Amino acid sequence: MKPSSFCSIATFGRHDELFGLLLTLSIHHRNCRVYCAVDTITKEFIEEYSPKLDLEIYWTVSLDEYSGLDRDSMEKNGVWNDFLMQKAMIIDEALKHEEDTLFLDSDILLLDTIDNIDNSQEIGVSPHYIKDSDVSLYGYYNGGVMWTNQKSLKDDWVEFTKSSRYCDQAAIEDLVKKYDTFEFEENYNFSWWRITQSNVPPEKIVSNLSIQDNRIHYKNKPLKFIHTHFYEQDLKAPSELSRTIAGFNDLMIQGLNAIKDYRTLLIINRMINGEWIIKLPKQPMDYPWNHSNDSFRELLRLLEDKNSDLKIEENSESGHLWLGDNILLYDRPTTLWFNREVLQSYKMLLGNGDVEEEASHLRQNKLDVSPWIFWPRKPKVLEEILQADKILNYSSRDIESIFIGNYENDTQKQFRNTDVDWKSFITEFHCTSGDKHKFTQEEYLNKLRNSKYGLCLRGFGSKCHREVELMAFGTVPLITPEVSIESYMDAPIENVHYIKISDPDDARKKISDITEDEWTQMSKACYDWYQKNVHSDNCWNNTLNSLFYDS
Repeated sequence: MKPSSFCSIATFGRHDELFGLLLTLSIHHRNCRVYCAVDTITKEFIEEYSPKLDLEIYWTVSLDEYSGLDRDSMEKNGVWNDFLMQKAMIIDEALKHEEDTLFLDSDILLLDTIDNIDNSQEIGVSPHYIKDSDVSLYGYYNGGVMWTNQKSLKDDWVEFTKSSRYCDQAAIEDLVKKYDTFEFEENYNFSWWRITQSNVPPEKIVSNLSIQDNRIHYKNKPLKFIHTHFYEQDLKAPSELSRTIAGFNDLMIQGLNAIKDYRTLLIINRMINGEWIIKLPKQPMDYPWNHSNDSFRELLRLLEDKNSDLKIEENSESGHLWLGDNILLYDRPTTLWFNREVLQSYKMLLGNGDVEEEASHLRQNKLDVSPWIFWPRKPKVLEEILQADKILNYSSRDIESIFIGNYENDTQKQFRNTDVDWKSFITEFHCTSGDKHKFTQEEYLNKLRNSKYGLCLRGFGSKCHREVELMAFGTVPLITPEVSIESYMDAPIENVHYIKISDPDDARKKISDITEDEWTQMSKACYDWYQKNVHSDNCWNNTLNSLFYDS
């Protein structure tokens, strides 16, 4: 059985750990109910973080008196035990609404679904699995894990803690004497103390770890969650305890790398840094890695401005864009930039191209490749026009159909300078050659905005900025066969967002059958799709949602 709900506590300073716990809960227990006791600033920060968590979170802002205090400060002020008893309080709050709840410390990360709750019992507890001498000091059970369906537990835990030899933890031994109990097995709540404080030699403990079915196992059972402070490994002058924790963290990261668990690794990276980090190639670079920093790289700066927990770092070691250390954000138009680095990624989001074609040989090398979004050539200019002028309705558009493009290389020429007489159908058809454009970017975008339909011909890559630029303004795209329109993480739908055509006669017939009301519905669907998937207000969250929930 799974828990009916979860609960945790945290104050500012542990807020990034709590966010990590919540994000792993949203992956392995999607849309579950979670009760969190926090201080005001922790709630404010987490509610601003990306992505929006796929959880039902019920906040109890009851820890402001502990805000900014570490353990030493609380012990000096005589409030450490009071703070620890906030665990019992949030359990009690959860049980006012739920049949049962599982308390987890904020420095826990789930690796799998928690599914062995024995709800015929009254409490579930987690042994430390440490030697007797340490049990006598710290207690047999860990205070960071407690499942219960008993509303009386709060008062008992508080009362037993008053005479406990070690805070809330040793008091759990008294709870076990009173309540019917099950114990979480050794594949739960794995932490550094299990290795360094056990009767069993550390190397024997480590040997119980294995990789099976691309998951980390302990004693041949899936490892459910780990309990550690990941940021400890970054301390400049670490204590012996910090070095111990860092060694355990390295062991866990080694296992996660072995199974290419890019999601958990990315969450750990965020916990250590306190924000998402995207590494952007530092320009200028030599061919073929040179880039004018337009397109997605311009959009990226808009995303950084609008998301407080996203940071762009310029990187001179790679020509590719990386989210964290392992996720490749491929923003190039073709396979020309596929190199050995690409094969080292754990996850690749493919902007241009079709994952069934361009990335097929990467998948043969067992590379995890998923379709991504695409973007305008000049996102900043487009969004400024959208904000100032909005989109036009059917009767306000002066141009029935439009194509504006050029060809600068043989590939573009092949698809744009064709024998098909598009001029006979398209109201305004402008196709030039060379790197000199007929219109400024503002003129070009405003013409798209003033058109009902826009012809899409393939460019250098099988996607083109034009498709998304048209949809941004609610202009319905006319998609020709060579254009990749289905390889998106949220693919536009034929006859909802676009019309697929083969030639001018086909286009003429299909458009003639569309009423003004039907066009209006399609126009709105196009605009909404762009806002959700590409606009800088939303596309970062949408990308993270795809990585964490849809992969």
